[in-house]
Amino acid sequence: MTKLEITSESLKDAWVLHLKGALDAYNHVVFREAVDSHVKKGRHKLVVDFSDLTYLGSSGLEVILAHIQPVRNAGGDIVLCGMSPKIYKVFDLLGLPSFFTIVPTLDEALAAFHG
Repeated sequence: MTKLEITSESLKDAWVLHLKGALDAYNHVVFREAVDSHVKKGRHKLVVDFSDLTYLGSSGLEVILAHIQPVRNAGGDIVLCGMSPKIYKVFDLLGLPSFFTIVPTLDEALAAFHG
């Protein structure tokens, strides 16, 4: 079983979910619960920080895809940052960079809500 650690913090007017480890079929439920928790509390400006993520499987990607439209319908967004080239390639192969705001740094992710 792979390990995934998720911490979240409020920065500016967004909530940042920091992912550490691997996000795959074995632990995607933990990520889903974390995102669900924020959305249910009315937190619709979310940043997912991939800086310490070593692997992203399709189950983890599905969690983000499942939440993006409801969050946008509520006037928010999910901004992605800190992707390694390997993780970015997963998004790129599926044509998702045109669908998401993907930026290199956390500061740029937070600024994306004000742009």
